[in-house]
Amino acid sequence: MSLFARLQALLSAHPSAPATAGQTPATPAAPPAATSAPAEAEGASEQQPVCTRYLPAGQVVVREGDPGHSMFVVLEGRVAVLRGGDHGGNTEVGRLGAGEFFGELALLTGTQRTATIVTVEDAVLLELTQAGVRELGKDYGVKGEQMQVTARERLLADALRSNPLIAALPPEVQHELGDSFVPCTVPAGETLLTRGQPGDALYVLIRGQCEVFHTHSDGRQSSYPKLEEGALFGEISLLRSRLATATVRTVTPCTLLKLERDVFKKAFLGQPDLRGALVRLGLERLKHTIEVMGEAK
Repeated sequence: MSLFARLQALLSAHPSAPATAGQTPATPAAPPAATSAPAEAEGASEQQPVCTRYLPAGQVVVREGDPGHSMFVVLEGRVAVLRGGDHGGNTEVGRLGAGEFFGELALLTGTQRTATIVTVEDAVLLELTQAGVRELGKDYGVKGEQMQVTARERLLADALRSNPLIAALPPEVQHELGDSFVPCTVPAGETLLTRGQPGDALYVLIRGQCEVFHTHSDGRQSSYPKLEEGALFGEISLLRSRLATATVRTVTPCTLLKLERDVFKKAFLGQPDLRGALVRLGLERLKHTIEVMGEAK
């Protein structure tokens, strides 16, 4: 039986639960305006493990940047996937229909919502908390591990769309990377790499923005271009056993893929395609670092 068929069977075994009272639908647009309160409950402890939500067109289901306490399966209707741009506003990047699901990433990995989801027509959604996912596994054979695989695949797909270095790697290397990267959420103002200290991981920035700067001996700072979504960093320390050549700090809350040093050395140091691409990137950045350091003279 397919995943969707199992979920339909589960739906028939649970009482329907309408959307929370007081939610006001937004006015549909193209893409829909994300102006209404999210349909997701504020606290996971107050939610039923499994419930059905009947939502009108234009209703915000989840909002980008919020914590996620549940995932959703589209039973009827369609929803739009919206992503915020650098200058505000949302851009539609896709649509999901019956049998597709979303929100599993934030629920299963503890990261923030990476997109806003809005209904584009009247929709029926199945909402699952962590307990609901466990219930699926217990009663219907839908394992949480399967959801986690999908979550990582979607994260890697985001990286592929925005990072040409990763996109150019052979499919088998991409697959291995997807299995090895660990998603994480980091608040604004946190230092990921410190100049003069060893780096502990290779990072891919999925959502958010990071600043990069070099501190000169006289205390003056020189800034590099900010790291945007899709940027990869931390490779110099891992490849060349060198201390970090610049400091990287989050400007906004960020969602990243993190590949630990030990995993990288064990699984990927011998991959010629990946190693060659990272060496070229590292050399470009070392050249830039030397130029920045020369500014102090």
